[in-house]
Amino acid sequence: MPLYDYRCDRCGLEFEVSRSIKDSDIPADCPMCSVPAKRVFTPPMMTFTRGAARESLGAPSPPSGGSRWSHHGHSHGPGTRPHSH
Repeated sequence: MPLYDYRCDRCGLEFEVSRSIKDSDIPADCPMCSVPAKRVFTPPMMTFTRGAARESLGAPSPPSGGSRWSHHGHSHGPGTRPHSH
């Protein structure tokens, strides 16, 4: 089951509760003062391995023989010619 973050408006305690997705918006009782606490939004954690972000964005991977990019790793669109800058 996923963990959800809650914060008590009375005492300020932040705590986690493991519950089903269908119950995620139901207030959870604060373990310190037993007042119903509201859920706090926290962004999901994302971990990328080397090159995974590049691949997920559709960018080309560097050549397998090394880490150098041809054409400085960028493009000016179809039909453009190689240049140096």
